[in-house]
Amino acid sequence: MIESFFGKMTKQMLRGIRVKTKQELVERIYQYFDEFNKEPVVYHWKYKINEISEADAASV
Repeated sequence: MIESFFGKMTKQMLRGIRVKTKQELVERIYQYFDEFNKEPVVYHWKYKINEISEADAASV
């Protein structure tokens, strides 16, 4: 899930921007976090751990 979050952030906010300092980049990233967290999306797991077979777990 975290990989998809950072992939989305890269596509939406970081791609094509120019920053002059590392601090400016950090500020933009935190600004994105603040905007993203204004309307959080709750993720509901579809499976319980005892419903997943060993073969399914090994394929992930």
